[in-house]
Formats: sequence, structure tokens, C-alpha cells
Amino acid sequence: MSHQTPAPAGRTSKRTLTEVVTGLLRDRILGGEFPPGTQMNEVELAAYFEVSRGPLREAMQRLVQEGLLVSYPRQGVFVPTLTREDLEDIFVARQAIEREALRRVTARGVSAGLVADLEVIVAQMREAVGHADESALAALDLAFHRRLVSAAGSTRLDRLYGLIANEMQLCFRMIVDSYSDRATLWAEHEQLLHVIASGDRSAAKALLDRHFAEAGELQPGASDQPSKRRLHPHSHRHQDPSEFHEHADGYRHGDDQEAPPQPREQP
Repeated sequence: MSHQTPAPAGRTSKRTLTEVVTGLLRDRILGGEFPPGTQMNEVELAAYFEVSRGPLREAMQRLVQEGLLVSYPRQGVFVPTLTREDLEDIFVARQAIEREALRRVTARGVSAGLVADLEVIVAQMREAVGHADESALAALDLAFHRRLVSAAGSTRLDRLYGLIANEMQLCFRMIVDSYSDRATLWAEHEQLLHVIASGDRSAAKALLDRHFAEAGELQPGASDQPSKRRLHPHSHRHQDPSEFHEHADGYRHGDDQEAPPQPREQP
């Protein structure tokens, strides 16, 4: 059981400005608004989010550590374009974790709670396929496998899986177009659900390995060099910037010492 130090009486914990910006940037990258190859421009992003460049720079550094951004010396920070080697490496790592999680889950007996949770996720995947909602499908794909890992009851497996979770979603967005039929992805997870529910470890392991083998054959973007695509955040604006302040728990760009730069004129 984890223990947390309680907040002082009369106070509630608040997300820092950097955490808020990190979350918003992460959502836009994983949602495809900033596609692979996009160069992240500090001045334009700071103007877009109406914050100073300090917390924005920290947020970008955090996303570099998560694998959602990559920094090229003398060139800038980009949303990565995953290569075939990246794809294989991600699948090797997650397969190792999930196989061990599956072994533990089947050894102790598959719980009704796990089966029920996976059933809900698979039903949502079917709905996402019907609506051609690739962002939801990517999140649900990860949710299915992450629920399996969490059921193993290992904090370390959970932690390791969390380290590559965002890269997995980025990977999914890059290979989803290789699926000739999105329904295939839903059907594979439905099969996995039934085999896991049966408690047949050998069959579940074989199906999981096949699932990874088939996904590993799909093609991501081929270039590992930074793209020349430039970021124009205003072209991605679907909501008013005031949404940022609603997430910031009282923070305003005026709380920071450095004043935000003026937006650049768009070409």
C-alpha cells in the first residue's frame, strides 16, 4: 500500500504550471495534432498557451525523457518519426513485460474483475472502430494491455510498462494506417480476452505472441531524420486558449516572471 503525505489542513494540492503545459502538449502529440516530424517552436508554443518560455521549456524536456519529443543538436526539438528499428525495440520491450504479466495472472487465477474490465475495453474498441476514431482506438489498445499488466500485481512491471506507454501510443498512430481493416484490431483483442478469461496460459501466450508478431510487421514512417515540417500551433487550435487556464488550477501567465512573447504572424 502506498502512503502519501497529507496536504496541510485547508489547502488542496495544485498541478504546477509545468505539469499543466506538459499534459496539454502530450495530449496534442498523442492525439495527432502535432504529427511526427513537427518541429516544436518555443516562441510560437509559448504564445499559443499564453505562458512564458520557462515552464514550456521544462515541459518539452520532460517529453523528451518520455520519448514523445527528440532533441537534435543545432536543429531543434521534434516530434519523433519512428523507424522500423524503433518499432521492433518497442515491441520487444512490451512483449517481455506482458508475457511475464500473463504468466503471473494465469498462475494465480484470472479474476472476474479483470475479465469484466477487459470486456468493457473491448466493447469500447468496437465502438471506436465503428466511428473511425483512431485516437480513442490507440488509447483503448494501450488500456487493454495496461490492465493486463496491472493485474499481475507487480509495481515494478507496472512502472516499466509506464515508461514506454506514451511511445506505444505514438507507435500505434504511425502504424494504424497499415491495418487494412481496423476491425481486425478489435477482433484480435476480443480473441485475447476470451483466451485470457479461459485461464489457458499456453493458448493465451501463443495468441499474445502472434498479436505482437503481426503488429511488428506493420510499417511505420521510414525516416529517422528531422522533418522540415514547421509548427503552426494556431492552425491546430480547436479550443480557446482559456481552456489552458481552466486546467491550471489558478495559474495565469502573469504569475511567471517572464512575460509571454507576442504571437508570430503566420505566413
